[in-house]
Amino acid sequence: MLQHYEVPSFESDLNRALGRLNNENRIITTPWSRIVRGLGLGQYPIPFCETLSGWIQDAFDELKVKTESQNNYTHFSSLLCDFICLLIQPGKTLEPQVRLDYISNLLFLINNEADPYRRIMQYTITIDALAKLNINLFDVLEKSVDLSGLLFNTVHQIKSNDIHDENSGKHGDYEKLSAYTSVFFALASCGKSSLSITRRQNHVESALSLLNNIPSPFFRGRGGSMLFSAISVMGLEPVLKEEVGDAIIHTLDYLDRADTIGINPSFPQPMSPAFVKIYPLLTMLNAIAVTGERQALHFRQDRLRQARDLLEALTPVEQTHMGLYYIMAVYNLGLIEQEQAHIDALVETLAGTAANIDPSENYFLHGIACSYVLETALITGRKDLITDRLTSRLAESFATMDKCVVDEINRPYPFAYALTMLGEAGQARKMFEPSTCYGDQSATSWVIANLTQVKDGADGRLYMLNHALINLMLRMRGHDRSAEKAYGNVVF
Repeated sequence: MLQHYEVPSFESDLNRALGRLNNENRIITTPWSRIVRGLGLGQYPIPFCETLSGWIQDAFDELKVKTESQNNYTHFSSLLCDFICLLIQPGKTLEPQVRLDYISNLLFLINNEADPYRRIMQYTITIDALAKLNINLFDVLEKSVDLSGLLFNTVHQIKSNDIHDENSGKHGDYEKLSAYTSVFFALASCGKSSLSITRRQNHVESALSLLNNIPSPFFRGRGGSMLFSAISVMGLEPVLKEEVGDAIIHTLDYLDRADTIGINPSFPQPMSPAFVKIYPLLTMLNAIAVTGERQALHFRQDRLRQARDLLEALTPVEQTHMGLYYIMAVYNLGLIEQEQAHIDALVETLAGTAANIDPSENYFLHGIACSYVLETALITGRKDLITDRLTSRLAESFATMDKCVVDEINRPYPFAYALTMLGEAGQARKMFEPSTCYGDQSATSWVIANLTQVKDGADGRLYMLNHALINLMLRMRGHDRSAEKAYGNVVF
């Protein structure tokens, strides 16, 4: 077993365990932010492991064969991982020209991406990853490329309601707002926050104005919360205190009117009304903690009590999704001591639920539930709850995640979550070593071989698998202090 890339065991004491988290861990905690949105990849750094690096590169080789080299996102992700690998290998030094060649080739692939939102994800993932490796892309390109101008021009190309899924027509400018959020985090990672407000344009105000163009309360709350956090990470929240504070209150007001507005999201499986309400509320509570706008906690009602009541109204499986959000909101708000008994009991309950879940039942509700519980157990110092039975059942679930065509198409979604969380639990080998469950292939090889949508414009959730592989490679840079610099403007 490759113990040397395992995440260190956290203490059993809840407060001490959570105290190990840095600001990036606390602000960009969940797999939704990291795997779906590509924010904060490479958290929880570990020493370099040649075996794990080889598995990641083998996976990209298999992906390129499966996609017949016709998936730009996979080509970009593979090249970025190759570059990261060369930069993090112990005892290896890249010549400056070789670095520039890699950067040039990465930019070529990014600019070849047809979809502007995916282009933004690729730009910002690259900027953040290289910043964590002490390469400031803005400085490197200063004399040849107006990188901030390129980023914001790309954001402006994103069309309203251009997400084609079960919620088509409910997003409005959700994707554009998310792109602004990614750019703001990337600027902060390189110490370039000032580029968000120029004499010609205040991009922060432009981003905030998009909130009114997101019709669904669910998406407005979830997207807005990360935008508010990104503004604070840039250190601009004091300058824009009134605008951010007003936007938070207006967003809470919009969430309160969700039943009247009636634009509720659709999910792959039926979800309770409480789930639809608690998800954006918990992300907003975290944003309140990050921005320091604590008066919003009592706007119209006690928002923490509201969240607790909604959490109790969820089904047990829904709670596995939301427990992590609740715990981080409580901790970031500085209320962990008064809630500790409740949270200790909650973590035990979530672990008990996960022990009886069949992850292969469907790709969303059950498919990502165990991954959420793994992450929750890790950050709360309850690694004792991460049993071999739980991790093995999760790793082995994908061969039978075929109850319907939708599950087969979307399998990369839960797989990317599982790969990320099992990696953090020191169990990545279960996704890369041959298994009888997959006909003596690894879970990764089997999932790649059975992808059903692989080409540009029709690759569904495949980009999430790319994110998970980038995340694993970037984690192997060893311990660094980049998050302290990038997220130092936030004081909880």
